[in-house]
Amino acid sequence: MSPNDRDGQAKWATATRRKVIGSIGALGVAGVAGCTSSGTEDEAPSSGTDDESPGGGTESTNTVEDATSRTVTVPSTVEDVVAVGPGMLNLVAMLDAVEMVAGVEKPEHTWARNIPYNIANPELRERQVIGPHKGGDAELIAEADPDVVVATYFTAGTANQLQGKIDCPVVVIKADSRPLHRLDGAYEDLRFLADMLGRSDRAEAVVEFFESRREDLRQRSEGVSQARRPVAYYAGRSSEGGAGATSTQHPFAPFAFVGADNAADAIEGHKTVSEEELLRWDPDVVFVAGSNRDRVLEAFDSGKYATLSAVESGDLYGLLPTRFYGNLYGNTLADAYYVGSVLYPDAFSDVDPIEQANEIHRTLFGTAVYDQLAEQFGGFEQLTV
Repeated sequence: MSPNDRDGQAKWATATRRKVIGSIGALGVAGVAGCTSSGTEDEAPSSGTDDESPGGGTESTNTVEDATSRTVTVPSTVEDVVAVGPGMLNLVAMLDAVEMVAGVEKPEHTWARNIPYNIANPELRERQVIGPHKGGDAELIAEADPDVVVATYFTAGTANQLQGKIDCPVVVIKADSRPLHRLDGAYEDLRFLADMLGRSDRAEAVVEFFESRREDLRQRSEGVSQARRPVAYYAGRSSEGGAGATSTQHPFAPFAFVGADNAADAIEGHKTVSEEELLRWDPDVVFVAGSNRDRVLEAFDSGKYATLSAVESGDLYGLLPTRFYGNLYGNTLADAYYVGSVLYPDAFSDVDPIEQANEIHRTLFGTAVYDQLAEQFGGFEQLTV
């Protein structure tokens, strides 16, 4: 058999496999995941299965239960993947699996190109575009020809609909928002994805690294007396676009990791508070989200907050964004070291926050990216108004 014949036969086998999966996918989860046509789930085997291929061989598969409680059949060995939705590609990159990415959403080539995993992996800008953010386009995803699509913030119905249109299974890794100050959910997401991609050892190394850094932050800050803990406030928390000085968060992970007193402890989650509330809280120190720095500083420079203690004393400091098309876990850890160094300088006297940021991103993505982030969003520095 000539090399051309072998290449042709290999392409036929791949195309045939796609047709088989596609014909199953056209039935939706009813075919792929052992579900009824009404969308209710039948019992499916929990261990791997072997499906016959048209060539007479078998293709090994596994069944998984995704974040929407759908049961989905996936190949035992995944070689090509498409990641859609906020934060999904970030998880793939943390698993050192960028070479498996068959296509990316359009923002990875445009407004999301200057966040850590894209800076560290410029080759992602060369991947074909598979549609807009938050889900892509079914036809373009099919052209990318992945073995599996992994997604965030899909409902079961959305996942079923996409799976019914393309030639591969759709697995929802994360269906709901994860609070950054609690990383257990993120670890679950990472491990689930790693199991499918054959990166379990890498996932455990990432989890161990995060836990070691959280423990270091805890030990450094736990000995600081309450009397020496300034009240801190986080300004400019993003949510579907730009945000100003009154957009904040509690708990805020970089504060929580060092036990900082959060001025916004009366709220839960994200909230845009009133100007009166912020003035009443009167924080000693304000940390500003890098993604909204200009908006926040403009507000503080307007005179409305002239009596705010942090504005009067000049205790305004810039942070890297913790959210930018999904949670940025590396930036969050790096921000915590900078917050600690500002609030508790004695406990963090031997820490260079910029070196910490570079070490964190090197560990997660193989490359130090602080300089590029600082150029885009502003870095760790005291701000003036």
